[in-house]
Amino acid sequence: MSSLSFLKKNTLTTDNRPFSKWLPVIFLFVFSAVLVPLAGPAFLLLLPMVLFLNGAFNGLLKTAAVFLMAYALLVLIAFAMKFDIPAVAVFILGAAGMLMAQRAGKHDSVERIIIYPSLLIAGAVCFYFIDDAVALSVHPWQLVKNYITLAVEENVRLYGQLPLKAEDINFIKDNQETIIKGFIHIFPSLVVIFSVMTVWINLLIGKNYLNRAGIVYPGLTSLAQWKMPEKMIWLFLASGLLLFVPEKTVNFFTFNVFLVICFLYFLQGLTIISFLFQLKNVPSFFRYFFYFLIAVQQILMIPVITIGLFDMWFDFRKLMQKKSDNAMRD
Repeated sequence: MSSLSFLKKNTLTTDNRPFSKWLPVIFLFVFSAVLVPLAGPAFLLLLPMVLFLNGAFNGLLKTAAVFLMAYALLVLIAFAMKFDIPAVAVFILGAAGMLMAQRAGKHDSVERIIIYPSLLIAGAVCFYFIDDAVALSVHPWQLVKNYITLAVEENVRLYGQLPLKAEDINFIKDNQETIIKGFIHIFPSLVVIFSVMTVWINLLIGKNYLNRAGIVYPGLTSLAQWKMPEKMIWLFLASGLLLFVPEKTVNFFTFNVFLVICFLYFLQGLTIISFLFQLKNVPSFFRYFFYFLIAVQQILMIPVITIGLFDMWFDFRKLMQKKSDNAMRD
């Protein structure tokens, strides 16, 4: 079955309501990402999910047309009212969502559905710093340092206004320079992790909506079975060992590689936990509560990474499935 016929077949409704009801949501998210105070960044980060769903429900051509109309209207209003908006960020994240739909519609693997949009986002971040650096006649890395310094200083100022203990605020202020240097050192890996995590979260949320609508993309059916190539363990070990080399350039490069690989093993650990949740039919509330705990208690990431890392030797999903099958036979 071709991609076109697959999408055409699955644009039928399951509740006698047309999926075109999703099209106005594009306008809602595009404008909310810029105009809604505080919650604006959340709308912006979830914009790829909205474009991904619309691409599946209504086709890429119609989705692109509505998105461009919403985007053009937003830019026109901003120009007329003379206020700055994150126009590039809105466009790139919207394009990432449509790219997700395009790759899924071609029955690509889950790796390609995630990698291509992630490269688009990461590439846009790099282009932003390079373009500004050329315009200002400075080195791009200097702009990165300036951006991180301003961001950390602004956050320290905000922390100072919160009802926190005086010693906690003073600790942050006293270590401000160390925090800035730390973020500068891991900036490349942060860009990669942010890009992949953004696409991953939007894909998971979008996949749930597609399942409810009865639309199943072959590339996404094995998401809970995803695992890293076994050869990546050698890159993990090599980058970890090279951290002890007392050379700044080598340490900078290997540390960023090490963090990215740890993040990928973290995702593998999450897929194993997700597989367990599905196997045990754990209610959605408890699943999201667990993910929330990981978000607020980052120390929980370490056991999740460990699970993903040791899966190469133990194949936890196979063991869980075998144990479940034995329990059913008993």
